[in-house]
Amino acid sequence: MDVKKQLEICYANYKRWKEKAFNSLNFEGKKALERAFFWLEIHSAIYAVSVLESKARSKDEKKILLEAKRRIVEKLNEYEKTLLNDMNESI
Repeated sequence: MDVKKQLEICYANYKRWKEKAFNSLNFEGKKALERAFFWLEIHSAIYAVSVLESKARSKDEKKILLEAKRRIVEKLNEYEKTLLNDMNESI
């Protein structure tokens, strides 16, 4: 089985189990699970970018990876905003 097919299977199962977990928990459990999945997804993205960076040769490839890094930082900024909102709501 090729890598693309393996990744598709993993992603489909990940999505299925993530939804199942979210649907079976109370609010606080969902929040904790949401954060755990967020960090898992960020970890995977950073890992993938770093592996691809080591193989990138052309300027176009490096430009695409730089854009991917920008999107990761964007996601981290969004996460920070949600943490601040959660903190403000609990005060």
